Amino acid sequence: MTPRRILVVDDDRDVVQFLTGLLRKAGYAPFAAVDPVQAMMQAQREVPDLILTDILMPAGGGLTFLERLTRSGKTSHIPVLVLTGSDEPDLESRALAAGAARVLRKPCDNAVLLAAIRAALGEGG
Repeated sequence: MTPRRILVVDDDRDVVQFLTGLLRKAGYAPFAAVDPVQAMMQAQREVPDLILTDILMPAGGGLTFLERLTRSGKTSHIPVLVLTGSDEPDLESRALAAGAARVLRKPCDNAVLLAAIRAALGEGG
């Protein structure tokens, strides 16, 4: 079976490297973008099975990225998990309203993150 493709979006290259390594070890096929503009182009071109994104980023911001994803017929079906270090009180409700399937706070336990990914992909376990 072909591994599920996950687009990782974060402006922190260390976070991208960590997450892509974690996902690869878990049997997924991750690829990355470091800003929302690049991420939107990759999502349109590659149509991943899931997107894992930060929300506070330069070059457009994560909320705008989420809204653009949900408005596009090509990407509106893709589940999006937000992984953020922000403690902004209404960020979760804003991200969910913009189209996120779930919001997780950094630091996030690896097992919790992988379980959220499996659930969003409809995988058992």
